[in-house]
Amino acid sequence: MGLGDIGYDHVIAATEEFRRLGRDTFLQRYGFGRSRSYEMVLDGRRYDSKAIAGVAHGYATGDFLRAADFSGGAATVARCLRELGFVVETGTPSRNRAALLARLGKLKVSRGPGNPAPSRHQPLSLLWAISRAADERPRLTPWPTFQDEVGPLLVEFGLPNAKATPEYPFWHLQGSGLWEVRGIPSELAEKMPNARTFAELQAEAGFTAETADLLRDPMTRLDAIATLCETYLEDIDRQSLFARTGLSGYTTAGGLLIASEEVSGGAAVDEYERVNGPAPRREATRSVIVRDEALARRVKELENNRCQICGTTLRHLNRPYSQAAHIRGLGSPHHGPDELQNLLCLCPNCHVLLDGLEIYVDTDGLVRGTRGDRAPRPLRRDPGHPMDEAHIAYHRALCNLNALTPGAG
Repeated sequence: MGLGDIGYDHVIAATEEFRRLGRDTFLQRYGFGRSRSYEMVLDGRRYDSKAIAGVAHGYATGDFLRAADFSGGAATVARCLRELGFVVETGTPSRNRAALLARLGKLKVSRGPGNPAPSRHQPLSLLWAISRAADERPRLTPWPTFQDEVGPLLVEFGLPNAKATPEYPFWHLQGSGLWEVRGIPSELAEKMPNARTFAELQAEAGFTAETADLLRDPMTRLDAIATLCETYLEDIDRQSLFARTGLSGYTTAGGLLIASEEVSGGAAVDEYERVNGPAPRREATRSVIVRDEALARRVKELENNRCQICGTTLRHLNRPYSQAAHIRGLGSPHHGPDELQNLLCLCPNCHVLLDGLEIYVDTDGLVRGTRGDRAPRPLRRDPGHPMDEAHIAYHRALCNLNALTPGAG
């Protein structure tokens, strides 16, 4: 049977059912085994491509295909999904990912005559490029944009007394095997062109297509950032660095808002500069993620509104009160899914600590403080409440990255 009836929305509906049921139940229900060659990747989560296509066909036509019903092989399914705009990877992503991280840890960075420390130009440029990947911006960047945005970073975070030369990482990052430069003819590529040549030829540079595909996975992206910071930028304040490179989303797991201390214009004040009357108002338009309230209620019911970390049971307005907290945050840059396996039932205090990267769950299931100032205690788990260890590992890696900030401990 052909797959021509499948549309984008049908695939999305199949992935939502996959997440709702869990992988094993989904595959068993529709008669598929686990994928051995091709996997579809969406928002950092991996799906068995053939099963997704079969169920998507059911949403499109009412005829749910099983493994034996496909006239083409897995490559045919992969081609169909890719034509609809989805990312499909072969069975070697882990090896490619490992190679990416290894190359990031062995950049061919220069060392100045007066300073034995490795230059920070390449790692800073790569962090900047990763922030563009997280924002889904174009893979290749024109030289003027690179010069205007990366140049100030090299001045602010480069080695003391080091000259900021953005043309060097723009060109020499090609040696990493993760980067390419376009627009320079072969006869001029034997040695590094100067900045004027880059401008005249409208050169552009950025990650290779393969590298960009790997960095679409949030966990790979987080590990890439950690590798660069730990290898080359260990003594730089993380919050300042991330704020300037466009990676500020990595300083929190849940997008905590920082309240402004300024009073909006137009408010009347008395002689002591205190505001008179009601607080001022202003109109604002924002885009918010729509959460599944049924899932939030479900995790609270499973845990009986008792915090899974500290065991507190609160009451508010004569009713039990708890909060559904995502382990891996929703939205950019974490792109965690809104599913039961990514939810905890917490009290407000523990929710803030989890989102603020002050606590994490270790590999033994113990909740620990990132500053080492808390006694470990087990994360309570109801047998009916499944939790995805991949989400817990992501949050733990995020905590580790921020715990390495100078002065954080």
